[in-house]
Amino acid sequence: MDSAILFLRRLGLLAAVGLLLTACRAQPSQPLEGERLALAWVYDSGAPINKPPLPAGPVLLTASEAGALLALDLESGQPAWQYAPQGGVWDASFASDGKAAFIGEPGGSLAALDLRSGELLWRVNLGLDVQASPLVDGDVLYVPTTLVGPGLPIGLQGQAVLFALRAQDGSRLWSFESDSYILQTPCKAGDALYTGGSYSNPDVEIEEGGPLKIYALNASDGALRWEHASQDGYVKALYADEHALAYIAYQDFSNGLDAASGERLWRKDTGNWVPSLAGAGEVIYYGSANTVVFAVHLHSGETLWTFNIPGGSFNYLLGAPAIFQDDLYFLTQRGDLFALSASDGSLRWSLPTAATARVGLSVSNGWLFFGDQDGKVYAYRQR
Repeated sequence: MDSAILFLRRLGLLAAVGLLLTACRAQPSQPLEGERLALAWVYDSGAPINKPPLPAGPVLLTASEAGALLALDLESGQPAWQYAPQGGVWDASFASDGKAAFIGEPGGSLAALDLRSGELLWRVNLGLDVQASPLVDGDVLYVPTTLVGPGLPIGLQGQAVLFALRAQDGSRLWSFESDSYILQTPCKAGDALYTGGSYSNPDVEIEEGGPLKIYALNASDGALRWEHASQDGYVKALYADEHALAYIAYQDFSNGLDAASGERLWRKDTGNWVPSLAGAGEVIYYGSANTVVFAVHLHSGETLWTFNIPGGSFNYLLGAPAIFQDDLYFLTQRGDLFALSASDGSLRWSLPTAATARVGLSVSNGWLFFGDQDGKVYAYRQR
């Protein structure tokens, strides 16, 4: 079977479990203590949540399959404003720089909205759809695009583009045209920028995975440094430091590449399907569907520790864990919250919830947020 067709058949599932998560994400400013964590509020958005809510200044940003971007008041959970253009929005594409919210719209536009008022600040038509979150780096947005995805016609010709835009006005700094038909949210380390995506090659016959390219670019001008080709299939998340890059893709392996050359440093069997990863310093963290959470050294691929999530089979980690100092936080498929020691994997605390989520959580300054498949947004606060 053509690997691109196999990818398309599974893309809806991949989106549903929140694979368009970035490993470069906002971090909390203080650790959470389980015995002091309590449900503060619940908001019903009316449709499934496919990306963790994002704390941004005075509001919490969330979007659902209903096709609107919502800003909820952090303290009360009440709507502060809503952005619902006629054509809707891509619900897993929002990001923020703390001053504005950014979101992709069907038809190839990217919009910027004032965080406090929801006022439209600017809209640019990129000509390609933005279904994954931009990477916000200071006053620059690195915006991935796609030709394949939920709600889009199939376009396997490649040429998905990564754009660098000014966050202030959406003006273009540079663009990089890829061989891929879909690009993942980039990750940046030093002056290097990394992204990746699937491309079509009818000569490749593979049961699991498919043609994939990882690209290393100059962050300043988009010039190509190197590309790495593999058969790992759709890339889900990337994390890098100045020496190495790690990625998770469709196949059940985590992978490490040399940051200077793109040569493979290591490849590690994850034991089962992995939704995403996160990184801090020289360590990456991820969980597989066999309920095991891994801490792996970014440079060597050495397993530093593992933790087996209790609660029976398939009580696996959703999305990417959130990391702060020596704490690792995550939500499981059965709705359990966990905190582990990031240094040795020991259990800090766990807390059951009644939620059935598709994707993971976010944390910020004594708060923890997640959404479920029924459209409810949950906010837990440290008392």
